[in-house]
Amino acid sequence: MNKNFIIGSTTALLLTGIASADFLGFDGTVSTNSYGNTVVTMYGVYDNDDAVVLNIFNAEIGAPDGFIHNDVQAAAGGTWNPTASLDIPGFSDVSNDSFVTIGYGGGATDGTALDPSFGSGLGGTIPAGAGWYNGNPNNPQGVSAFGGGVDGISGFAAMLGQFVFSGDIFVFDAEIGANTGPGTDVSFGADIFEIPAPGALALLGLAGIAARRRRG
Repeated sequence: MNKNFIIGSTTALLLTGIASADFLGFDGTVSTNSYGNTVVTMYGVYDNDDAVVLNIFNAEIGAPDGFIHNDVQAAAGGTWNPTASLDIPGFSDVSNDSFVTIGYGGGATDGTALDPSFGSGLGGTIPAGAGWYNGNPNNPQGVSAFGGGVDGISGFAAMLGQFVFSGDIFVFDAEIGANTGPGTDVSFGADIFEIPAPGALALLGLAGIAARRRRG
């Protein structure tokens, strides 16, 4: 998804006003689930709780062995759509599932939609340059106080996805668009989150994007 798309698709929001929420960066929390896999929960962090995240775009997201899906479409390769990430005993398990979202966890019918650049949305990888967006921009997305994850960025955050994989190398490099509600301007930011940091980009073959602007 590019900036022109989100500007064109949210014309009703772009009336007048100033976006008062400043993007501080991407940050993530890391844990190990009961399957022994690494789970990274990603957030977009802002300086106040007025931020309404609209989209993630131009994303380069990867782990060496790809991502794990354990959702209701696992037989088809698993989907990145969060509505399919449900706990069904013996069939699917949210704790071991990868999905993207704008502000909510698995199973939420919050209007998150995948860009056409995502293709079918199935499989263990995210296509280079793909993105996802908030299909209901009036949604407040559950932005809430965030005490800082791996990078220690404190502020107010909206969840952007859960990524489950084996190993300990992960890169989340993307751009983000947000405003502070109807009638306010869209502001954009970019950042790179890496585990381990720095250097994971080169190991993933993404060294060419290492020069992209980080937060600020």
